[in-house]
Amino acid sequence: MRLVTWNVNSIRSRLDLVLNFVDAEEPDVLCLQETKCADARFPSAAFNERGYEVVTHGSGPRGGIAIASRIGLENVTKGFGGNHGPPFDEPRILAADIDDLRVMTVYAPNGKQVREPEWDVKLAWFELFRVELALELEDYPRLVVAGDFNVCPAPIDVYDPIKKRNRNLVSDPERAAVAKILDDGFVDVARTLHPDEPGFSWYAYSAGQFGKGKGYRLDLVLAGPEVAGDFTSCRPMRKWREPDLSPSDHCPVLAVMSQ
Repeated sequence: MRLVTWNVNSIRSRLDLVLNFVDAEEPDVLCLQETKCADARFPSAAFNERGYEVVTHGSGPRGGIAIASRIGLENVTKGFGGNHGPPFDEPRILAADIDDLRVMTVYAPNGKQVREPEWDVKLAWFELFRVELALELEDYPRLVVAGDFNVCPAPIDVYDPIKKRNRNLVSDPERAAVAKILDDGFVDVARTLHPDEPGFSWYAYSAGQFGKGKGYRLDLVLAGPEVAGDFTSCRPMRKWREPDLSPSDHCPVLAVMSQ
């Protein structure tokens, strides 16, 4: 199985790019984030024509997520379980059964700046997310969580770990939030399989950042312990971030499973 996670930074603005990607790479499952599109306006028909079922969770020009699968989609759930008001009801979590897997895609809050209100909300969101994942893993031991976590889990995951220390995306509390999820039994697939590769998946649009390799690893694939051993590779697909493509600021990340 070929599973891809990709923050597309507007599906309608980059539909041609995404469809070219689908035609060329033929992923079995495509998890999309930051679709910036209400459900009714998502271009599902273009994916259906290529043999994909699509489920979406979006409410307008901000955020939004989707899953496209050519091997089925069942038992779809959206958002956190229970009743949660703003901002915890934003469209950031979407899950479905795909073959023998439970696949969840996630678009975590950015946080903007350390110690500001949005950053405090991000940490609270991650704690709620950790609990949600722990409950999900009890019911679905073959759980895969793929998406834009908006956190670099370790110093190797940012191009200048000394200069960027204690800023948003790389701060100790944010890293601790992801570490708690790993402590609950999840495996960071890319870091486990490729411990010495930076694996950057996000590059600022600023001139030269991509060409100079000045990136961040924000897009993760986490796997429950029963499925983690099925993965054989998990790497960013840099060629789809080339500036002449008018790309998203994120690379798609391809995770390959042996079955």
